[in-house]
Amino acid sequence: MKKSPPEIRILSENVANKIAAGEVIERPAAVVKELLENSIDAGATRIDIEFKHGGKTFIKVSDDGCGMTRQQALMSLELHATSKIRDTDDIFKISSYGFRGEAVTSIASVSSFSIKTKPEGQALGTHILVHSGKVENIKECGMASGTEIVVENLFCSVPARRKFLKTDNVEASHIIKLCRLYALALPHLAITLIENSRVLFRSDRNLGMIERVKRIFGAEIADKLVLLPECKRKDMKVYGAILEPAESFATSRNICAFINARPVECKAVFSAIKEAYSGYVPKGRFASAFLFLEVPPESVDINVHPAKREVRLRDEFAVRDFLLDALSSRLSEFLATRTDFTRNERVNDNSIDDANNNSTSANFVLKPAFTPADLSVVPTKVEVESAPKKRPQIESIAVRYPFKPSVADSADEILHSSEIQSDSFDVSSDDIVEIKEMPASENSIEGWRYIGCFHKKYAIFETKTGLELLNISASIKRIRYARIIANLNGETPNSQLLLIPVNLKLDRADTETLIENMSTFAKCGFKIEEFGANFYRVSSAPAWLEFSKIAEFITDFVQTAREESKTIRSRKLSVEAFAYVASAKATSVGFTCNEATATCLLRELLACEAYATSPDGRPTIKEISNADLSKMFGL
Repeated sequence: MKKSPPEIRILSENVANKIAAGEVIERPAAVVKELLENSIDAGATRIDIEFKHGGKTFIKVSDDGCGMTRQQALMSLELHATSKIRDTDDIFKISSYGFRGEAVTSIASVSSFSIKTKPEGQALGTHILVHSGKVENIKECGMASGTEIVVENLFCSVPARRKFLKTDNVEASHIIKLCRLYALALPHLAITLIENSRVLFRSDRNLGMIERVKRIFGAEIADKLVLLPECKRKDMKVYGAILEPAESFATSRNICAFINARPVECKAVFSAIKEAYSGYVPKGRFASAFLFLEVPPESVDINVHPAKREVRLRDEFAVRDFLLDALSSRLSEFLATRTDFTRNERVNDNSIDDANNNSTSANFVLKPAFTPADLSVVPTKVEVESAPKKRPQIESIAVRYPFKPSVADSADEILHSSEIQSDSFDVSSDDIVEIKEMPASENSIEGWRYIGCFHKKYAIFETKTGLELLNISASIKRIRYARIIANLNGETPNSQLLLIPVNLKLDRADTETLIENMSTFAKCGFKIEEFGANFYRVSSAPAWLEFSKIAEFITDFVQTAREESKTIRSRKLSVEAFAYVASAKATSVGFTCNEATATCLLRELLACEAYATSPDGRPTIKEISNADLSKMFGL
């Protein structure tokens, strides 16, 4: 049976307003957001926000902005009435916080709504009472210049929606988070937040970045941050505060992005932060960052989400790369200046065996030697060809530190060469190391004094500022990673022909990304051929990659590249990927901690680019400052 054509009607104004309220005003925090943004657009320097019962029964927002005349106040209650934009072109270069003209009307249609407002220069203000979208009273009132809006009994006209609200505590937490973000985004603005007549926080004006974070988010977060100085590229600019390397948090809620001073969620920003901290934060943990990005208004579309939480950038790839470079440079700079150790000094790539007395220590030197302080140094072809090929004979397999790998024939040889136990190491003339005696005094680092070893896991040093605890296992992983990077950087991984080709089936989007990066895969040792629509066959792969992992490896990197809208870099695919796999197998088994070995371990660790963490993000070194010690003992 055929259906008859449907009857098409125009919705009444009342129904349309309530639909809009459902899109824009989904919870009390959304009411606070819209009213707060209107106050900011009105030029306010002070905004007071008060709420009760999670904002369900009472919300008041008052400001010292420009205020409105009687006619303007009545006009603001009309649907799509706004002073922010005039025509279509304005939508694509929005610089104000509000612009749609839906918020005030939507809020008034689902609550008991009161507005008091007065522009500067007028003797009396205007007071308008609205209930469920209907104006009930208009009168004059005495007040200071500015605007005060009170919203009571939210969703009184749509009780079904009220049932979907969470508990008072949950709704209050959303309001608090929102106000904190805007207080941080606008240093010229003083915001006071009051819950049930109790002041939650006050944000003073014109404070420094980290001091603002401390006042608003607390010292626990602020004390772990470092300033990100202003960085520019073309018409983009970024500044803010970011987390120190080796610190991390259980959730990502301490990552806050602001684009043109608007708190937003932006995939490009979060992607840049994630990649910049990939070697500093353990898996399952998150960084913290407060980034303020400034771009031309026409290059960002904020009209893609009803609540304006998400934005779309015209060139996400360029923004992401800009942020990644800025963050990576600042993290490297911070690590380079954190200690008294001079990184520009050429440091011998020393290894340590057991020191049997206090006067000398065994010092192993790689043949040919390279400087870990300069990780871009790659052995020449002559050095590679002349490097010893023989692996030491061993009876038992266990990871030992420190051992200098030769420039091996293959990545697999380097991987296995990290699994040699110190006690079974034969230092004959055919081996890849040589021994020379070095006075213990030359093995020290200025400003660092070895104290002892704790539980065979941590070496303890005294410095001018306190105690430094060295995580031996994590340090060995970082050093192993740096050595492999130094040996393999710039070299094409050995490729092996597969006896049984690996078949790949990709979706259309992944296929396009694979094609864009096909030349990069080839440089990394892969031979990938098209085998049909969205089907591919892998006939060669790098020697270090397990056969069972080939398909997963390619798929993961293709999907990562697609999500981040970028081409995969050869360094990411080959050298770093292999170094991570190889260094993950290194442990502290076989390492005997004493003054000589611990000091050499520290020296080589500090010569690494990212010495503060292991490749998997675990801290390698932690400080207990003099101030912390004094606080512990009440001194």
